[in-house]
This record gives sequence, structure tokens and C-alpha cells, in this order.
Amino acid sequence: MRRILLGLVLSCVTLLSWAQDSGPVASLDRSRVGVGETVTLNIEVGDQTTGSPDLSPLTPDFVVLETSTNHTLSIVNGKRESRTILGIALRPRREGHLTIPPLTIAGQQTQPVTLDVVASANDRVPSADRPVSLEGTAEPTHAYVGQQIDYTLRLSFAVNLADGQLGDPSAEGAEVRRVGQDANYQVMRGGRRFNVVERHYAIFPQRAGTLEIQPPTFEGTAVDPSDMNSFFGGGEPVNAVAERARVDVRARPASASEGAWIPARDLKLSLDGLPADGKARVGQPLTLTMRLDATGMPFEALPALSLPKLDGADVYPDKAVTGGGSSGSWITGRRQQSFAVVPTREGTLRIPATTLHWWNVVTDKAEVATIPAHDVDVLPGASGAVAPPPSAPAAAGTAASSASASGVVPTKDTVSAATDTESPPWRTLFIVAVALWLLTMAAWFVLSRRGKREESLPTPGRTTADGMSDRAARERFRAAVAGSDLAVIEHALLAWARVHRPSMRSLGALAAALREGRQRDAIASLQQARFAGGNAPGTALRDAFADGFDWLPAEATDKSGTLPPLYPR
Repeated sequence: MRRILLGLVLSCVTLLSWAQDSGPVASLDRSRVGVGETVTLNIEVGDQTTGSPDLSPLTPDFVVLETSTNHTLSIVNGKRESRTILGIALRPRREGHLTIPPLTIAGQQTQPVTLDVVASANDRVPSADRPVSLEGTAEPTHAYVGQQIDYTLRLSFAVNLADGQLGDPSAEGAEVRRVGQDANYQVMRGGRRFNVVERHYAIFPQRAGTLEIQPPTFEGTAVDPSDMNSFFGGGEPVNAVAERARVDVRARPASASEGAWIPARDLKLSLDGLPADGKARVGQPLTLTMRLDATGMPFEALPALSLPKLDGADVYPDKAVTGGGSSGSWITGRRQQSFAVVPTREGTLRIPATTLHWWNVVTDKAEVATIPAHDVDVLPGASGAVAPPPSAPAAAGTAASSASASGVVPTKDTVSAATDTESPPWRTLFIVAVALWLLTMAAWFVLSRRGKREESLPTPGRTTADGMSDRAARERFRAAVAGSDLAVIEHALLAWARVHRPSMRSLGALAAALREGRQRDAIASLQQARFAGGNAPGTALRDAFADGFDWLPAEATDKSGTLPPLYPR
């Protein structure tokens, strides 16, 4: 039970930290353009972010052409998540290595993004005389096993296409993934305007040697806008195919360290959750979250994160959280692991340093990501012992009675009575058995009445199986309703209810055990907000449960569990 509660707490903390880390993210649909070409800057923001970014920092190096907005909505595990992507079409004013500075939106800033602007893109596109052409390029041309190769496919056409089909590249001995969305832009070539569709693929070679990338083919139908017959089956078929691309794939270098092979462009390793004052208490868990972010590596290839065995603390790992995305044309992988560290004795708890060896494919050198060691001063635990379960005395009394009845520890009075009366053995056994049965029934009756009485009354000093008191559970609930995470609010309310009634497992069961009134209405509003969408009823929940739980009497609660008649009168 303790591990289940710790897992719920860790999952809530993970989701909260995940939501807090999500700010506006900027990315480009292409990282290299020619002079005169356009590029789209995409800014992804959450549903809580409103307003438009300040575009004035872009004017020195770019011409802002137009903006667009795209909204997405997803529901995962009952949680509603909305994202908005702001698209800004830009035209560079000059060639060179340009940097898109951070843009401010709703008080938050995006990260800077770089763009390479070359003198002309004619050398990357086939002859301008062809109405439709297809080109595929691979970068880099020398890579390691497991390293991402950016394969860029560009379809250029100067005709009107009624339809078209473009497949995906293939490579034997490699994994091919499509990255991001297609980029659409126009270029001038030989006095003609070409429409360009650019698509990126991530290719991960699995063995050393020469990797041949087989390009796809394009087949479509070109139509003449001035000829009405061309729209009714009279179009001209067009097709194009790109040349094969070859990449020299090298094996893992001998100078690389043993362990997981991580050929990435960038890697970051961090640990959050350490107490700011460097202090902790015995028995109170610390939630530490280790996170690994890598550019140019999928999350499936990242190693598992772990903490070593700590001297003076128990470590309970939570389920790992993984995810992936893209940064321009490069895949990004993320792995996050939370741990509940429970100190078992006072003194200094040392969390040793964590190191991860990886290979920087940009500098072609081995590097080490390190989390330095930390020392935590563990203070004595909070005073107050948990009372033993009420069934313990009864169990002890029953065990003692059983021992006497079986003759293991016979008393002097029992022996004398048996000798004085000289009753047959079967009569003595019968009397002892009846007395034992009566004693057991009396103990069961007393304990059941005591449990119902204690369950029906609020007891601020009561604790759950994991040691959480009524006061701690109440404060945790008040902190939860101050936020907007509906799942955290639900878990906090149920955890508080289980301090008084451990059988509570859902909001429906909790509502059925309460009296009609504000508390039931507040729970209904919480369920509607979580599963049907809406704002968290934080104020209503806080006011409804300000004085604790308004439980139904034990008799009414028992009757509520019965089914209604099939044919009511």
C-alpha cells in the first residue's frame, strides 16, 4: 500500500514538473535557405498562453511576410491538452549565419534559433529547364553507427499539378523515420518561379560500411489552367527521380568508453527536487527527478536512468516517462525518471555523483555529462508514534485464550477445577470451547462497533497506513486546489478521505458516502471539469470542505450500497 501511494505521488509530481517545464518553443521548418527564399518560424505555446509575440527583434535581419495560427487539441488519460502553433513567414535580408533572437510572448521568451543563408540554392536543385525535378541530399556524408543522418528531399515544380504521389526513401541496414511537417516555399531559378516541397527524414544506420539511400520517385499530372479539357483527364503525366545518396558509416570508435553508445549532437543530464535548504527528515520522502535530453537520438536509444543504493535511505523508483520531438530537422529524445528517497536515519545523506559518457558527433570527441554529488542533512523524524491497530489486543487475547484452551499453558485454577469436579474430559473440552466461542463473538462485536463509531467521527489525529495525518492530508488538499491540475486535486481529496475511511477508491464512492449538499455538488463539478472540459472548481472545493467531511451516518451509508428494486411501486 505504501508503494502504491508513493507511486501516485511521484506520478503527480512528474506531471506537474512536466507541465511547468513547457514554455514557448521556437523552431524553423528549414535550417538552410538561399537568398530570396522564405522560411517559416514556428512558435509552439500552451493553452494557458495568450497574446502575440513581439516581432520587432526580427526586422534587422528578416522581412516579416505573414503570420498564421494552428490549434491542436488532444486528450490523454482523461487529461485535456491544447497547443497553439504560431507560424511566421520570413525572408532573410542578407546571407550568412543568422540568429533569430528570443521573442517575448505573454511574459515568456523563446530560445534563439540559428539559420544559414547561402548565396544561391541553384547548386542544390537540378536544371531550371525541367518543369518537375526531385533531389535528395544526406548530411553528414560520414557518420557513426546509430548516428542520425538528415536526409532532405526537395520536389521542385514550375507547373500546375492536378495530383501527385511522392513515396519515402529506403536504406538497407538502417532505420528511416520522417521528421516534422513538409515545408513549402518558392524560389526563382532561370527567370522562372518554382514551388518547392521540402521533406526531412532521420536515418539511423545499424551497421558499419557504405550506406546507400534509395530515393523515392514522384509521379503526377500537370494541367494547363488555360485548357479546360486538361481538368477532365487531359493532363500531361510528369515524373521525377532523385539520384542515390551514399554515406560512409563508421563503427564505434575504440576510444569511446564502455557502456551505452550515445552518438548525439547535444546532451543534457539534470537532477531536480533536492531541498533548497539542504535539509530533510527521517521518514519524510524526497522526490528527486532525473532528466536526460539528447539531440539527434530517439528516446528509445537512451539508457535507463537510476540512482545507486544509498547508505541511510531507501530508494523507490517511479515508472519512467519518455518522449520525443524534433528541433528543426533533428530528432530529440527525452527520458525522465523520478525517485522517492526516504531517509532511514539522521546524519548526512550523500547522493553520489552521476556520470554518463556520450559521443559528440559535432566535435567528434567523447564527452561526459555529470550530475555532481550532493549532501543532505537529515534531521530526526517528526514526533508522534502511530497507535497499533485496534484488532491487536483482541488478537492477543484470542491467542492467549487459544493457548489456555489447548493446554499449552494450563493455570493452577484450571487444574484444580478439573480435579475437584472429576468431570469427564469431553465435558471440560465442551465448556472450554463454548467459552472460547462466546469470547470471540464478544470481541468481534466490540471491535466492529468501535470501528463504525471511529469511522463516522472526524479524528484529526488519525493516520493512514503510510503515516499521513489528517492535518497533513488537509494541507495537501488545500495546496492542490490552489492549482489547476484536476488529477492532482482528485488524488489529494481521495487521500484525505482515506485518512477517515480507508475503503474510498473513487470520487463516486466518496460522493455516495457524503450528505446531500455542497460537498456532493463540488465533487460533481470536479468530475465534469476533468472529463468534459472546463476550469478547475478550486474555490468551490475549498469552501465545501473547509470544515472537513460531512459523512452520512453509518446506517445510511450501508443502505446506499443496495440495488434499487427492479419493479418499484
